[in-house]
Amino acid sequence: MKRYLFFLFFCFTALLAQPPIEKISVKLQWADQFQFAGYYIAKEKGFYRDVGLDVTIQKFDPKKLAIDEVMSGRSTYGIGRSSLLIDRMAGKDVVVLAAIFQTSPFILLSQKSSDIQTPRDLIGKRIMMTEDFQDTISIRAMLNSQDIRMGELKFLEHSFNPMDIANGKTDVMACYISNEPFILKEKGIETNAINPEAYGFDFYSDILFTSDSEVRNHPKRVRAFVDATLKGWEYAFAHIPETAHLIRKHYNMQNKSLESLIYEGEVLKSLAYRGNKPLGSISVDKFRRISDIYRVMGIHQNEKRLEGFIYDDAEYQTIHLSVNERSFLHTNKIRYTSTLSWPPFNFHSEHNHIQLQGIAADFWKLIVDRTDMETIFVPSSTWAGVLEAIKTKTADVTLGTSISKDKEPYAIFSKPYASFPNVIVTDKTINFLPGLKALEGKRVAIGEGYSVIESVTSHYPSITVVEVEDTREALKLLSRGRVDAVIDILPVVAYLINADHHVDLKISGTTEFDFEVRMMIRNDYPELKTIIDKAIDAITPAERQRILNHYISITYEDRINYTWIYGIVVGALFIISIFVYRQFEMGKYHKRLLRMATTDPLTGLCNRIRLDEKLLECHEYYKRTHRTFSVMIMDLDHFKRINDTYGHLIGDKTLVNLSQLVQENIRNIDIAGRWGGEEFMIICPETNLDGAKQLAEKIKSIIEECDFPHIHTLTCSFGVSEGREGDRIESIVGRADKALYRAKEEGRNRVCTA
Repeated sequence: MKRYLFFLFFCFTALLAQPPIEKISVKLQWADQFQFAGYYIAKEKGFYRDVGLDVTIQKFDPKKLAIDEVMSGRSTYGIGRSSLLIDRMAGKDVVVLAAIFQTSPFILLSQKSSDIQTPRDLIGKRIMMTEDFQDTISIRAMLNSQDIRMGELKFLEHSFNPMDIANGKTDVMACYISNEPFILKEKGIETNAINPEAYGFDFYSDILFTSDSEVRNHPKRVRAFVDATLKGWEYAFAHIPETAHLIRKHYNMQNKSLESLIYEGEVLKSLAYRGNKPLGSISVDKFRRISDIYRVMGIHQNEKRLEGFIYDDAEYQTIHLSVNERSFLHTNKIRYTSTLSWPPFNFHSEHNHIQLQGIAADFWKLIVDRTDMETIFVPSSTWAGVLEAIKTKTADVTLGTSISKDKEPYAIFSKPYASFPNVIVTDKTINFLPGLKALEGKRVAIGEGYSVIESVTSHYPSITVVEVEDTREALKLLSRGRVDAVIDILPVVAYLINADHHVDLKISGTTEFDFEVRMMIRNDYPELKTIIDKAIDAITPAERQRILNHYISITYEDRINYTWIYGIVVGALFIISIFVYRQFEMGKYHKRLLRMATTDPLTGLCNRIRLDEKLLECHEYYKRTHRTFSVMIMDLDHFKRINDTYGHLIGDKTLVNLSQLVQENIRNIDIAGRWGGEEFMIICPETNLDGAKQLAEKIKSIIEECDFPHIHTLTCSFGVSEGREGDRIESIVGRADKALYRAKEEGRNRVCTA
């Protein structure tokens, strides 16, 4: 009897020890099909149960919209479209959690014989479309772009039967490209599709959402549900035939064929991973673009209502980690190692000689911030020490290297996060080297263990490679005449030549070997590699450029004679102007180096390095002669909206057109350049504050009157300052920047002076 009671007690306590199971529900927005595969898989495979959730998948009911069910509390979660933004603006506290499809599968389908091919062909036609479909931004924006009013269309109640297109009950049906066209094709019915994406309207679809109260009151449950759902989708897309079988067996009220379900899965997978975005990726910027388009169509928008609209878990705004990856980070503190002597990639802070900074360190910081990993820094005095730490697993990752066969036995490599050419450094007596072939029979110094050694020795066996501690040591040997050349990547040698005052050295040519900068990881940590790769994918082009601009620009900022860094020393000890330099016919390699050093690749204007040069030149001239100069900083007003509304390609073309306009309306002695992003600087020698202000007003008016392609209208704000007695360069630029900020604050499209 005692044993029996003990057994009952043991069972009772074991049950109590189990984590509580929470009952929740998710409302579908359409009939069962592969469109909801991730939810089916998460339920059937136990992913929801694993995180303590008992999920009821509520079937589609055209009379019970998902938004109404969630807002009323009858459903915990729902699946909706971009029209959720209208609901948010209407005062409903909806919060979007993940966008399963980065591009909408929505189309308007008709029978081919009806010859409905363009949006204007829809006028007067019968269209089966649900209410939430009518509010979907892609359809409304497409119709608006073709000057079609919703009142010109005849909407019918949706039957959800694609055969109604063939039997004449409707002319057009709103549906998904992954579904109805295949079903009708199976029955021998040819169709036409009008796709909003073809008209430039490419928005989210199948957005997982919930209420604000659910996010506030049950944050862990929200995170667990999103996590398990995305895991379900990952599995579904990785096992499409298996998932199709499951749906056909348990979720097939439409009686779809196995072939149609597999086809649907393949199409939806391409839409879910469109643009190499992480599964479920969602951003406020894209919703701002959607909001702007709604505003253009006359639908009221309140910018403040966007606050809190997107689930504010930073992890889901950047990358999605699998359960295994998240578990790996929970159980491991990541040890990263690096030397402090490879500037501008890895070097120590001026104030703290064991604090790492540089290009690689800044990329690493972004990765750490996005993944929330715990880290500890293991510094090494040499690159050989770094390799040994990875080999012996006393460190887990190093931040800047490239793939080479000698490292592959003990290391794996991340995706590249930057790429640079390897260049050749010689003494200044060497005129020009057309490539590595010119170094055959010569002694070339390269840092010990550097990956370019393998490329040089395999392709040019007659070159004697002298392995040294690092590139700084290599340049010292070259200065002493103990080697004939040094090879390393462009930013490193440019930085070191400048920092260590090697006026006797110059860059004389490039190699054919580019250096793709990657992170190297111990080979028994594949989870760490996938985590880092996902974080690298999440780094935006703007973030990459910001890091590179920061370090590559400061490399040259305190020296007058920058051009010798790139191998152009013709006998002068001070600045050699770019115009004189271009008169030398030094060949394509010199031209390539020149463009890399001084020109912004997008606009063709001067880059930050050249602007720094010109500022220093004007400042030094002012100190000697007291002949003043002025600085103008201009910034495009609301440029972000241009990118969001028209896309980055149109944004880039706008920058190019503006650059040409500016260049055509300044003097030959003025220097115009791209200061960063959408900011431009114009340096005006021999010009006082009044003269610079007049030029700014002139340029402002020209921009206002210009009809820019695609966007048509554009305005800019200007900040202007003048050199003063006792000024530093930072002071002059700082005043112009503050004046620009004031112009923005006062309403934009104006000129302010300092």
